[in-house]
Amino acid sequence: MNPELSYGAKQATEEAPAPRNFFSRLIGVYFSPGETFPGMANAPRALAPIIAITLLFGLSSVFLASRGVTWEKIADEQTQKAVASGRMSEEQAAQQREGISKMAPAMKIIMPIAAAIWAVVMVFAFAGLAKLWGMMLGIENKYMPLVSVTAYAMLAVYIVSTAILVILIFIKPIDEFDWTNPLGSNLAALLTALGVEGLPSFVKGMLSYVDVFYIWKVVLIAIGCAAVSQKLKTSSAMVHAGIVACVIALIGGALAALGGA
Repeated sequence: MNPELSYGAKQATEEAPAPRNFFSRLIGVYFSPGETFPGMANAPRALAPIIAITLLFGLSSVFLASRGVTWEKIADEQTQKAVASGRMSEEQAAQQREGISKMAPAMKIIMPIAAAIWAVVMVFAFAGLAKLWGMMLGIENKYMPLVSVTAYAMLAVYIVSTAILVILIFIKPIDEFDWTNPLGSNLAALLTALGVEGLPSFVKGMLSYVDVFYIWKVVLIAIGCAAVSQKLKTSSAMVHAGIVACVIALIGGALAALGGA
């Protein structure tokens, strides 16, 4: 299949592929996304991957807590960094730790639920962003196929990244993790590992988006958007997705600078 063909052209030259089931689609996203995503145009079936993402995030959050990776621990690490960088006094840190300790019991329940909700919100938000971008450029598509494409792309990437994190947790001491960047799969982590210090917070925040899994996710979503849209080539979708990804990275860098990360 020529990836340069728009979905409309493919529809004109071949019959619409029969809808695949959930597992067939998920495997297809890994090994043949260009052939898998077009079937989501007329049969989005987005509920199954959304449920899978919800379960993945919820269960992984419970698993992390069972291994000692709690919200209280992560928040305390951020407090320590704030004190070390001079953004917070010891007195302020003590007050914050007291508040964290009081909230810890409730957060054990809230965190898995919040993680699952966040994942679902991200699916609909990315799909909405793709729809809005398409409307601005005159690209014809429907929202639910974009939701399906986004859900499957994110699920495929999150399964791999979560599996790697679980493996690392079993072979690496918990205290050695940087929970703001646990996988270390991005350029910011690489530069830190190479001993490059003193980078501005904005630069570090932006470089954290130069990430293997983030790039993979963006590429999959771009392929999927092209597959379920008319008047959109895969190469053009890659360019559009790259621009949006860069804007998100700039925003992430700005937020990191504001937070003094």
